[in-house]
Amino acid sequence: MKIYRSILLNEGEEINTNNLGCSWTLCEIFAEDHAKDINNHLQKDGFVIFQAEINEDMIDWDNTLFAMENRDNEFEVVVSGNIKASVRTVEGIDFDEDQKFEGSTGNNEFEDYCEKYEGDITKKDFLNVASEF
Repeated sequence: MKIYRSILLNEGEEINTNNLGCSWTLCEIFAEDHAKDINNHLQKDGFVIFQAEINEDMIDWDNTLFAMENRDNEFEVVVSGNIKASVRTVEGIDFDEDQKFEGSTGNNEFEDYCEKYEGDITKKDFLNVASEF
């Protein structure tokens, strides 16, 4: 499945391939809108939107289902491991749009992540939503 992530940068900053991030989204439009909102708040020069193709083995199912239940309209996919991503969109900075990146999703743990999801949403529910993108 195809997923997206925005990374905010100042002019001249490099992408940290040791931590490309574990929170991605199924929705390219959400990734861009989120980047614009956060970018304005943090006053960065611009952002890059990555896209990656992943398989189901990379998904942290507990936290992805938890996010699906608790974060309407984000379509979050929590991933772990190594990931290959390409630049989809660049805004506000001089950045090579043909770059491809390989790196780790990092080991970020967010305060609202769970250790074990015990809700009603299933993996099948998520895959049905993912198939709509």
